[in-house]
Amino acid sequence: MGVMVTGNVTRLVGFDDIGETFISDGRVLRGIYPGKADGVRRVLHTCIAHDLFKVGIIATRELEKNPHAELGYEMTLEHARVPFVTFPNEWPASMLLAAAKFHLRLFQRLGTQGLTLKDWHPYNILFDGTEPVFVDFTSIIPADELPKQGYLAGAKAPAGFGGWDEYSVALYRMYQLTYEPYFGLPLAMMEQGRHAEARERLTATALNATDSGMLRGEVFTGRKAARARYELNDLRLKMALREHGPNKRRFFDLLGKRLDAMQVAVKGSAYSSYYADKEEAFASEPSIDWTNKQNVVHDALVRFSPATVLDIGSNTGWFSLLAAKLGSNVVGVDLDEACIDSLFEAARRERLPVLPLVANLMAPPPDIFAKTFPDEPSLSRIGREKPLYPSPEKRLACEMVMALAIVHHLALGQGHSFERIAGTLSDLATRYLCVEFVQRDDKMILDDPGFFPAMTKSPGSFDWYHVDGFVAALRKHFSEIEVLSSHPSTRLMLLCTKG
Repeated sequence: MGVMVTGNVTRLVGFDDIGETFISDGRVLRGIYPGKADGVRRVLHTCIAHDLFKVGIIATRELEKNPHAELGYEMTLEHARVPFVTFPNEWPASMLLAAAKFHLRLFQRLGTQGLTLKDWHPYNILFDGTEPVFVDFTSIIPADELPKQGYLAGAKAPAGFGGWDEYSVALYRMYQLTYEPYFGLPLAMMEQGRHAEARERLTATALNATDSGMLRGEVFTGRKAARARYELNDLRLKMALREHGPNKRRFFDLLGKRLDAMQVAVKGSAYSSYYADKEEAFASEPSIDWTNKQNVVHDALVRFSPATVLDIGSNTGWFSLLAAKLGSNVVGVDLDEACIDSLFEAARRERLPVLPLVANLMAPPPDIFAKTFPDEPSLSRIGREKPLYPSPEKRLACEMVMALAIVHHLALGQGHSFERIAGTLSDLATRYLCVEFVQRDDKMILDDPGFFPAMTKSPGSFDWYHVDGFVAALRKHFSEIEVLSSHPSTRLMLLCTKG
């Protein structure tokens, strides 16, 4: 729009016609467009008066003065900042299910105050540790405004349900367009054990990045009994929408029972008993049973006291949980969904600040940019050139990175060079790195060469794999490197610090 923006401002790209969110000097702000402030202010006052922020809506306040007057917002909100931005394709199945249940409870609580949500998808939710937080405050609207939303215009009741009121028509259309493709159908696919496929489809059909979404046909192809059960449940939901008034208690109760009955977690994998198999499923308090590995990592966490920790290759998260108990806000990342689901349940049970994600930080997906819709012009005062969904390595950098027992898999298994590994770890670690190096004579490498396909394919090509070479690669990024013993004796722990 040709406006000169003062200060350090980064827009968080979105499609809201009420306002836009942006980061300004570390604060999360939302500018409300002209003509929209009165409605937003009424919703804000209702949320304050009835303590609705306690149910998981992001803490929000109106600023007395717009810090960016040049942008011409009618009103400016400030939101609490959730530590990490993540997306549904990165959440383990249990986490997506928890988000769906949370969203349902939010609908029901808002309904008691005459409010509702104008869309119904997981992209409005972030996780603070294992706790879901609803962050799109301007998606909260008076219930009587739902049928007036542009994307629901022209919605009609399904055949045989002509007695629906206009709110039922709008709610069911919103359910079809936003709940089903991003909550209901991915969870149904995960319930069938097709977790990787569901994750791929969530990525390929990311909201507002494409004009397609997940469909019933692809979820239930060749599964007639499952499709019949799904359609029967859908019929019951439609019948429940004959209830007049905006609350739709029977509809939400039925949907809640369906979610409660879902079994979506991955139960067990080759790595989900990793610590038990190694006889290292220790208590989290220091003990004489601990090996050098546990002691070195514990002492590093105590000494550096990092505010945030990224545990790459976290497995079921023994070290993630340890870091959280020592006061860090932790992100645990692994490719094994059974392990990450287990970590989610453990962290939630112990109420620890651990965010478990399924992601590959050595081969992250590219940035995803918003699709340009001809009927949806941008109202942004800042611009929309930023990615809608930035790749994970741009969102998950932490003060300390832990990379335990993964370098040999990255090098000998996947064929990555030390330079590539060290560079990626440095990009993710703002100050400290605790990385374990497994030497070539380690029993695991000698006894299980099948775990290391790059080396197995070309065994003579890995003479460069030795600790001195790895330390040399790390020195390009870290000014101080301590080399300590790990466990067993064929493993070393490198504690690296940036200058």
